[in-house]
Amino acid sequence: MHLLTYPSILLTLGVAVSNVSGAAIHQHHVHRRALTCYEDNTLRALERFSKDAAVFCPKFLTTPTERIPSNFVGVPVSKLSSACTCFQKTAAPANPVPTPATSITSAPVVAPTPTTTSSVKASSQSIAIPSTPTSAAGPTGISTSGRAYGGGKRGLVYDYKSKDFSKFFQNSRKIAFGSNWGLKRSPAPGVTFDQGPFVPTIRVDGGLNNNDWIEGVRTLIGSGTPMIFASNEPDNAGQSNLTPSQAATVYKKYIQPFKGQASLASPAVTNGGGATGLGFLENFVGQCSDCHFDIINVHHYVNRQDVGVDQAVSAVKSFLTKDVAAFKAKHAQFRNARICLGEFWLWGASDEDGAAYLRQLLPWLDGNNDVACYQAFGGLWEGNFINNAGTGLSKSGQVYYDL
Repeated sequence: MHLLTYPSILLTLGVAVSNVSGAAIHQHHVHRRALTCYEDNTLRALERFSKDAAVFCPKFLTTPTERIPSNFVGVPVSKLSSACTCFQKTAAPANPVPTPATSITSAPVVAPTPTTTSSVKASSQSIAIPSTPTSAAGPTGISTSGRAYGGGKRGLVYDYKSKDFSKFFQNSRKIAFGSNWGLKRSPAPGVTFDQGPFVPTIRVDGGLNNNDWIEGVRTLIGSGTPMIFASNEPDNAGQSNLTPSQAATVYKKYIQPFKGQASLASPAVTNGGGATGLGFLENFVGQCSDCHFDIINVHHYVNRQDVGVDQAVSAVKSFLTKDVAAFKAKHAQFRNARICLGEFWLWGASDEDGAAYLRQLLPWLDGNNDVACYQAFGGLWEGNFINNAGTGLSKSGQVYYDL
């Protein structure tokens, strides 16, 4: 996810999580998104409140003086204009199939990360990479080919707007790895991450190709990368937006060949219900019956307006120990897989609430042997784990640094 900051923007974007629709976002005819439409998170805000945006955007683009709905108050008008243009071009088709409402533990996710790319070249050639046996994972972190996963589980998320903010975590003994929803450790000039191994995430073009991936991952594994992330939120129209069959094709072509050379993580799904979340993963497994998984990668978001800090913590625990555990028990391919909570956060939380949320949850995640890794979506941005001034850590960032 890019840069939706929780104290400023998200507090103005409150809506009951159960009202967020995930309808029909995984149908074959859903329009694919262009990466340029996701360079700014305003579009993600519109997609989160798609029903409001569908009514508001056509009027706003023709009449800029149109009253801005409360969900979008505080967003600069210039950003609303460009985001509405993208929303109009990429909106899902009419008459979607309804998705059942879900409980707190399976509430639809609100706006995570971009996963399409316009830079890769089309290719249909198959890929074959010799594999070696995968070693067993230890009680903490991930182990592969004799390498420890930073001795811990905690990851940092960042992107092209993260500047040099990783310096504020330079001396943290808790950070074990970093990821940025892409292949390159440095996604933009001046953006660095030097706190541990870098974990790449597959991104493909409209033809499900990425010609840079195989050689790039080989190089990363050679330099100590212990794990590979498959497609990010294929069950989310605002993210990689793949069908289960497409996600399986990508996995077989770009992730499976590295079996034994790194720990392989499943596509990262949201905590949505119906055909999203674990429902999507269920259909994916049916298309990937011969695939190997070391890690089941899941995301979890709830909204502070809907739940308290204690409830939010309980929701994460319930999701992992009940929903995800039941899924693992059902599928032989996942029974020995450990869990990566690849993204999680309490949307709309103040810095103080975010810190309280982490104080309760991090010790539990660290002590749970079924959890191999996790990444809180506070991240390396102002207003998240970096203070609003960009001069140091926020309160939640400090907790993530040293608890």
